[in-house]
Amino acid sequence: MYKVMVVDDEPWGRKAISKMINELAPRLEVIAEARHGEEALALIGISRPHIVVTDMNMPVMNGQEFLARLHREYNEIKVIVISGYSEFEYLKAALTYRACEYVLKPVSAADLLEAMTKAIEAIQNESSLLEQKKHAEDVQSLKREAFLQHIASGRIHNVADIYEQAERLGIPCAQDRFCVALVSLRQYRPIADIKFHGNADLLMFSVENVWHELLNADSPLVFKTDNRERIVLAFPESVYDHAHIKSLLDRFQEAMKRMYAADVLVGLSKAGAKLEQLPAAFESAHGALLANGFHAAGLCISEREAIRTDAAAAGLLNTFEAKAFKQALASRSGKDMKRFVESLANKIRQLPAITIREVQRELSHLAELLSMSSGAAWARPAMFEPKAIAHILDCKELESWFAGMALFIDNLSLSQEKSETDQTIRDIAAFLDEHYFEDLSLVDVATRFHIDPSYLSKLFKSVTGENFIEYMSRKRIEKACELLSGSDRKIVEIAELTGYENQRYFSQVFKKMKGQTPSEYREASLDKESPV
Repeated sequence: MYKVMVVDDEPWGRKAISKMINELAPRLEVIAEARHGEEALALIGISRPHIVVTDMNMPVMNGQEFLARLHREYNEIKVIVISGYSEFEYLKAALTYRACEYVLKPVSAADLLEAMTKAIEAIQNESSLLEQKKHAEDVQSLKREAFLQHIASGRIHNVADIYEQAERLGIPCAQDRFCVALVSLRQYRPIADIKFHGNADLLMFSVENVWHELLNADSPLVFKTDNRERIVLAFPESVYDHAHIKSLLDRFQEAMKRMYAADVLVGLSKAGAKLEQLPAAFESAHGALLANGFHAAGLCISEREAIRTDAAAAGLLNTFEAKAFKQALASRSGKDMKRFVESLANKIRQLPAITIREVQRELSHLAELLSMSSGAAWARPAMFEPKAIAHILDCKELESWFAGMALFIDNLSLSQEKSETDQTIRDIAAFLDEHYFEDLSLVDVATRFHIDPSYLSKLFKSVTGENFIEYMSRKRIEKACELLSGSDRKIVEIAELTGYENQRYFSQVFKKMKGQTPSEYREASLDKESPV
């Protein structure tokens, strides 16, 4: 649908033109009318028409002034001039300000339709050109980002290639020296999950747009890291000094706090890095970012990796504790493991100056112990992977991580208990398979294996799917079937051999389970074996 505005000082003229336009084509709609140019300009800001149809001879602001203002302020709007005058000045104004068509009064439907068709074609052509331009800019932007990511990650080494590609991609200030800033959000993953339904790319698109708005056209090199979770900014020294960079980071912190209630972490490299030295500057900025305080709040900026001499720098997990934890893990002692983990959590909570790097190092050490411990590697959850630990940048994420650790320990302990229980029941089942013919009760077996009878009854049912009596009866009848089809023993003998002293009771149980008496079962077995 194309929106049209009609501008004419005569009411009947406006109504006639509006009626004609609305009847010309279903995709045309008159959404506003104005008496003169000044009123039209006030309405354009509200109605945003695609096409303006205007008279030239009007009070307050005549057609020439109106066309000049439209051309200057709303160049994308297409204009059709309608006038009862064929004076040169009016024609000249229409040409000067690129009106699509000049239609003389009285206006015919055919002339107006032709003018509208030209205006629509102009809009479509311009839209197509804009789309092509936008697509070309997007492709160029993606190429620039990939190029800068390759440099920062050290995948392009040849200096001549670097500057040749920078020139081809139109990268500004490529010959300058830079200060590199690595920018991250605390609570990055929770924000992506809550605000963007888990789509982290949308969050980074939003963050990148904020930076482009802050920097305007005077933009340094801005690109995302390879994992698309942090922003890298290369500030040219010729444009940005330290105070300017700090001011921009302050404004970015305000924006993130307002939009996502998030704090910003920044690592700054030393100034003076050329484009080919971007990998070293990036690593320096990354080290500085991890040197920020773990418990700090608000905007945190670190310009170099901290050198620590206290207990945190030496490591919170000493050799004795690491050995104790491995023993607890090997024995699946949930209580001991939880005590150890809570001790580590308290140490981190009680060190106000501990850095992000030091916290992540301790968690990585804990994950290492898990993977090295016998039998634990198979159960290692994703939260212990390096990528997951790298997301832990503040106390909220740390507490969530320790909660996941507690759940892991509970599951590990339960799996150990279940494994031990299953093995016990398998041992009991093996014993029953060998002694099925004996007169054994549940109490006898429970006493033999040192288990409470009622507890054994529940465990046996949960593991085998049968209660004790059902299991014994099935085993005895299975053996009876073997004897009936594979021997000529009397049925009374077979009953005694399978643990039944009473032949009649044996026959009742057999028929209930097999649907046949022992004699019928034997006859059916012999018929199957006899040749036709």
